[in-house]
Amino acid sequence: MPLQGILRGGQRLLVGGRFVLPDRVIEGGALLVSEGRVVAVYEAASELPRLPREELGGAWVTPGLVELHIHGAGGIGFDDLGESPAEAAKALRRAQDFLRSRGVTSFVPTLVYREHELAALAAAIGEAAISRPELPGIYLEGPFVAASHRGGIPADTLREYSSEALSRVLSLGGGRIVLMTYAPEKNGARDLAKALANSGIIPCLGHSDADLDRLALPEGNFSITHLFNAMSPFSHKKAGLAMLPFVDRRPFVELNADGVHVGATALRACYRAVDPDRLVLISDAVVAAGLSHGDYNYYGMRIVSGDEGVRYADSRVLMGSNRLAPEVLRHWLAVTGAPVHEALRALTVNPARLLGLEAFRGAIAPGMRADLVVWDGDFEGVREIVE
Repeated sequence: MPLQGILRGGQRLLVGGRFVLPDRVIEGGALLVSEGRVVAVYEAASELPRLPREELGGAWVTPGLVELHIHGAGGIGFDDLGESPAEAAKALRRAQDFLRSRGVTSFVPTLVYREHELAALAAAIGEAAISRPELPGIYLEGPFVAASHRGGIPADTLREYSSEALSRVLSLGGGRIVLMTYAPEKNGARDLAKALANSGIIPCLGHSDADLDRLALPEGNFSITHLFNAMSPFSHKKAGLAMLPFVDRRPFVELNADGVHVGATALRACYRAVDPDRLVLISDAVVAAGLSHGDYNYYGMRIVSGDEGVRYADSRVLMGSNRLAPEVLRHWLAVTGAPVHEALRALTVNPARLLGLEAFRGAIAPGMRADLVVWDGDFEGVREIVE
């Protein structure tokens, strides 16, 4: 359904919604918003101040969703935004508007490594002047990953690690890179992880053939890139990288719950075993997301969007998703039976914490910025965004 409106500022008393807090849902409660901030959350009608009331009729009200790992949507790929920084910035803002119409108010444009595209995206972000809570920076997949588990990453984008190679990557990123995927078993991986952390970049383990029993994990904050996909598997003999979140609760854990990348049984296993405060649901969406099935272009290659996700036309290798965060949420709820507030944390609170944005995004609570989505149905469409 189309976006009905984006309302900012003023004083509003929203009544009769289902307000999704980090630890529970308030049914039939009320929310007071003033000048872009949440002032109060009310659980009983008797507590309400004497103000005009806006009746929501039982609509779900959530924080804006966060797309942590997304390569594109709505016909716009973050690898090909335009010839000039001004043109690219306009495309970036169009992508932002498209995602907002789906209830996504914060997103991290994701790329595989190519020098021109990385520099162009960094320049476009600067030109677009989108606030950091709305666009925290760039997620770079590679280039220091395992060729054997590159998945949909083109082979010509891979590099061997050296301090000089990393310096080149960081220079092209222009200080915009916030997450980077690397294979932790590769030569120099320990030095790479330290260098990333020192540069304010979150190390992300993935596209890897790691043996977990021989692996030195990063210190501090780190994450796992799309659990199960493009990594050594969960096994009763060789402990692959996919076993890590089941034995170690330190990393944040990306999980693609689009219904294609990971099967229903594995999703249920993750719901029961992965730390719910570390789980981040992702879409890994690409240019075709949110549009009709058919043929699209990616780095000059033909890709096909259909019921089996988005695949390279020649090899049929899965390279991304055509679904976005609301569809991921609905599938996760259907498959796992998770309470709504728990499911929403994996698309709001948890990615905000990973990115250091918890003061700006992720929760409905007094004092927080109003970054709210009023939904039609069970997350099928956006009625309005309240800021």
